[in-house]
Amino acid sequence: MDQEKMGKFMLEMRKQKGLTQKELAEQIGISDKTISKWECGNSIPDISYLEPLCHSLEISVNELLSGEHLTEESYSEKAEENIMALMKENEKNKKTGFWRKVFGILAACVGMAILIFSRNQEVRVLQYYINYFTLLVFGLLCVAGVLLSGKKTKMEILSVLQKIVVPNGVLIALIQVVNMLRDLDEPSAIGPIVSACILSILYGVSSYLVVTILKLLGEKEEK
Repeated sequence: MDQEKMGKFMLEMRKQKGLTQKELAEQIGISDKTISKWECGNSIPDISYLEPLCHSLEISVNELLSGEHLTEESYSEKAEENIMALMKENEKNKKTGFWRKVFGILAACVGMAILIFSRNQEVRVLQYYINYFTLLVFGLLCVAGVLLSGKKTKMEILSVLQKIVVPNGVLIALIQVVNMLRDLDEPSAIGPIVSACILSILYGVSSYLVVTILKLLGEKEEK
C-alpha cells in the first residue's frame, strides 16, 4: 500500500464531500490530528477505522487502499493485492498488540507484587509529600492500564488515564489498609502506611486534574 497515495486520495474525497478534518474525525470517532496524519501519508488507518471512514467518504475499502477510483477491470486485481497488504498489516498489529498486553500484564503484576509483599515503607510526608514507593506502584498500574487498553494516540491515552488514575489511587490505598491490618503488631509501621494511603489517593486526584487539563488543552488545539 502506498501511504502517500492513500492520503492524497483521502484528502481529495473529503474535499469533494465538503467535510473538514474535524467533521470527518467526529463521524469516525477520532481526532482531526489523526485524519491529518493519514492525509499527509504519515500513517494509515487501523483496520477498525476502514469501514466507517469509507462509509463517510462514500468509497469502497478497495478504492481507499488503492488510493484511486477503480474500474471493473482493475477492481479484482487490486482487491487481491490489497487483501494481502491488509493481512500483513493485521499480522503486524497482532504482534504489536500481543507484546503490549504482555508488558501491560507484567507491569500490573510487578506493581501489585511490590504493593502486597513490601513491608514497613517509610514515608516522609511532612518534608516532601512524596512517597517513592507509592509513586512507583501508581506509575506501574497506570502504564499497565494504557498498554492493556491498546490505545495509541495522545488523546486516546489521556482519555484512558482520565478513567484509571483515581481508581488506581483508591486501589493502592485499600491494599495499604490491608497491609496495615497485617502489621498491627508493629506500631511503627502504621503511621507510614496511613500516610501512604492518603498519598495514593492524593496522587490519583492530582493526576486526574493534570490529565484533564492536558486533555482540554489538546482539544482546544484541535479546534
